Amino acid sequence: MARIAKADVNRALEHVAKSLVKAGGEDGRISRSDVKKALPTLTTAEKKLADIFFKFVDHRDFKDGATVTKKDIDKAVTYAKAKLIAKYDLNTNGLSKDEISNMSLTGQRAVDLAKALKAAGAAAGAD
Repeated sequence: MARIAKADVNRALEHVAKSLVKAGGEDGRISRSDVKKALPTLTTAEKKLADIFFKFVDHRDFKDGATVTKKDIDKAVTYAKAKLIAKYDLNTNGLSKDEISNMSLTGQRAVDLAKALKAAGAAAGAD
């Protein structure tokens, strides 16, 4: 398996973050029901990452009555890039199969989406 660039994985996280913010609508809050409604409109890889990443964000900011906002999503993306992605690229030459296997499930789902997006881009370029 070829290595996958951290930049591609980071783009996958950003892609899902935009989808989650969009799912929240105009009120600026992203609820569990907003995400539940949005999941069927996503591809399989997007759906898997969006679901687990939203749970990650929701859990990070858990307080009674707290809501998830774009600011929370942005902070979680920054954290995930550093702690769930970059931390595992030990030799800074892209993520290898072994490095990916050591990642959290959230990181692994981001890699899956990055691969799917890259494949979709290659397929679109082949037309």
